[in-house]
Amino acid sequence: MNKIKNKIYNKLVFKFSSLERVGISANFINGSGIEIGGLNYPLMVKPGVVVKYLDRVSVDDHVNILTEISKDDVVRVDIIDDGETLATIEDNSQDFVIGNHFIEHTRNPILAIKNALRVLKQGGVIFMAIPDKRYTFDFNREITTFKHLEKDFIDGPDWSEEGHYLDFVKNTEHGEGKNIEEIKDVVEELKKKNFSIHYHVWDHDSMIEMFHMMKKDLKFQFELQLALSALNGGNESLFILKKT
Repeated sequence: MNKIKNKIYNKLVFKFSSLERVGISANFINGSGIEIGGLNYPLMVKPGVVVKYLDRVSVDDHVNILTEISKDDVVRVDIIDDGETLATIEDNSQDFVIGNHFIEHTRNPILAIKNALRVLKQGGVIFMAIPDKRYTFDFNREITTFKHLEKDFIDGPDWSEEGHYLDFVKNTEHGEGKNIEEIKDVVEELKKKNFSIHYHVWDHDSMIEMFHMMKKDLKFQFELQLALSALNGGNESLFILKKT
């Protein structure tokens, strides 16, 4: 009975906390743009807004990787592309880029944001929901420092990939009760499945620091228009970045 109650409670909390997304979307998302990794929970937008859905693999491939998701629940994929590079998207062509629970899955988050800004028109916005590690299965993991993110951006992320996999498995339910050799076996299984791990983790303050340092040290041209921490029992921070 407690399990049933908890399941219902979690669904209601998730649904209720999503209301912040709806209101912010109505105020900031206009015109036409792309959403990266919409999966089974695309952002609700107001009538007249045109969204194309971009993902790294097809719907069928996603269902094979994430077996708990039904194909009928996954949003169509209009564009198959790498969300970090957006190689098929022209510069200055989009009114918005939506990336909810996306950036933590990127090997090179700063590059991903750089390319999102690249494809935006002047004044266009990035809508981001980022899970706060304190309220997710990442709660035991260390916050990713900006120094680390900057090294990924400048040198490329290959140097840190194996460490991220080990950290992800060791400090989440994937590694519970396992020794180091068993953890390494899980890592290899996840790689073979093309499972998208959380490479990087933040809390709300470290997210804001990341955006601040991107402007200060890397001279990225955007304005942080909104920074909303997790509310109503939710687990995500919401951000609006406007290209300047």
